[in-house]
Amino acid sequence: MSKHRSLSYRFWAALAVILGCSVVLGAILISTYYRELQATRLSETRLERFQLVMRAVNHLSAERGPVNSVLGEEPKADSPSRRRLTTFRANTDAALDRLSPIAGFSQQLAETRRSLTEARQLIDALDRQPLRARRPQDFHKIVLTMFGVVDTAQALVDAAISDFNTAESDHLIGTALVARMLSDIREQVGRMGSNFVASIAARTPIGPEHRSAHDIAYGRVLGFWQLVEQQTGTNTDPQIAATRRAVVEDFFGKGMAIYRDILAAGQDGNYGFDTITFTNQIVPTFASLERLRDMYLDFAMAKVKADGEHARRLLIIISAIALVALLLELVLVIASQTLLFRPLLSARDAVMALAAGKTGGSFATGSARGEIGSLFKALDRLRGKLIERDALDREKLKLTAQLRQLAETDGLTGILNRGALEQRAASMLAARSEQQPLPLILLDIDHFKRINDNYGHIAGDEVLKETARRLQAALRPADVIARFGGEEFAILLADPTARPDQIAERLRSAFLAAPFTLDTGATLNVTASFGVAAMAPAGGSWPDLVEAADQALYEAKAAGRNRVVARTAA
Repeated sequence: MSKHRSLSYRFWAALAVILGCSVVLGAILISTYYRELQATRLSETRLERFQLVMRAVNHLSAERGPVNSVLGEEPKADSPSRRRLTTFRANTDAALDRLSPIAGFSQQLAETRRSLTEARQLIDALDRQPLRARRPQDFHKIVLTMFGVVDTAQALVDAAISDFNTAESDHLIGTALVARMLSDIREQVGRMGSNFVASIAARTPIGPEHRSAHDIAYGRVLGFWQLVEQQTGTNTDPQIAATRRAVVEDFFGKGMAIYRDILAAGQDGNYGFDTITFTNQIVPTFASLERLRDMYLDFAMAKVKADGEHARRLLIIISAIALVALLLELVLVIASQTLLFRPLLSARDAVMALAAGKTGGSFATGSARGEIGSLFKALDRLRGKLIERDALDREKLKLTAQLRQLAETDGLTGILNRGALEQRAASMLAARSEQQPLPLILLDIDHFKRINDNYGHIAGDEVLKETARRLQAALRPADVIARFGGEEFAILLADPTARPDQIAERLRSAFLAAPFTLDTGATLNVTASFGVAAMAPAGGSWPDLVEAADQALYEAKAAGRNRVVARTAA
């Protein structure tokens, strides 16, 4: 074969390789954006299904409102309350019917319908009895049964959320969980009211079990709401921000005022209203919660649709660019007729390998000369630098994390130690203005030595760890919690306007809410004494603040323990 034919053959072979690579690269890009487009469409479908499920669960929860009204009046088939209940039931059935065609929900839907049917039968049977014949325990049974319907429907929510657990839709799991928390808040605030219906209808005092159920439900509401605010606080949409404010004004303001009035009236059973009036007052305060949930899901749906439209446009653009690039490449390759394609493609592969983090093999080659050889040597030097940098970065991150952990964390409870607390306190004192107090709470576990003596030091360690966990659950993430020494803990409140005595009282209640359970299965009733102090504006130091809180703690323990005493630092 002549030299000319050999060069021609090599040229056309190189041309075929280049064109083949271009075709493959274009196909990869096009298929990538096509898969992205399909993924957004799949996410849109799953999000629509999730919205249907959340609306159905909301209808199930909302059905309790007219039930409360109906059971608080004499039987009457055409009363406004009964007509309202009929409308709500129809809306619930329609919402459940919309879930019937969805594959994978049949079993959960059947269980929900069965539970709902049983609950409605109990309600209708009680509604046929005269009002005076309805016993408080009958009302309570109805309430628990309706709670059970919503609990059963949670399997539908779980199934809908599990649909997001794929590569195409996993970015929506956070959105789904926020929507579920908002739905759970709506359910819990509804349960707070339903717990009072039997007492209002029977004109009897609210019993301790119902007051306790109210407190537990409200605690869950506050916990869920803190999580919702953390997750939605970064959302800059003005409508969502306005609706969040409406929730605070409507439920946490107006709604909780209604509940407080009922609790006060429930001391002696002297209510100035019936269940219908109560329902009509309290239910509208829940509306902003439902709007926030629907708005948040609609916002997510709009983003998914926008992403789908963006993927569609990119698919068109990339397809057009790939076609034009292929034609231009063919023209340029034929025009150049050089033999540089092979080393340039090798250099390209080397750059792509470095970009992908593949630094395993040397790029230098003895066959390359001139500028191409210098290029490969430069790439090889770059590879070495990248290897050194990655190794140093990994070691630096590892050592930094270990040092920070050792320096700041209490080894038993996992919270800050006293040294870290004093550093945080110094920063907070330096940052505060002259008019801002610095609230400090010191707490000491009552009779801790007795726990160690009776149950052993391992049990004492478990009590310390559970104490830290309960403090973290009851306080905001911005508050500083530290083990002050032994069985003493310290809390620095980040909000200078906070009422530390009220917060300390809430923490004391958190100890009383449930016994401490040891690994052995034994349970302990643990209490704590609290000393509260606040730095006086424009004066005092950290030692003064600690001394004041410590003195208040001493007074609390001297007064009999399990109490809160507050002082002001000089």
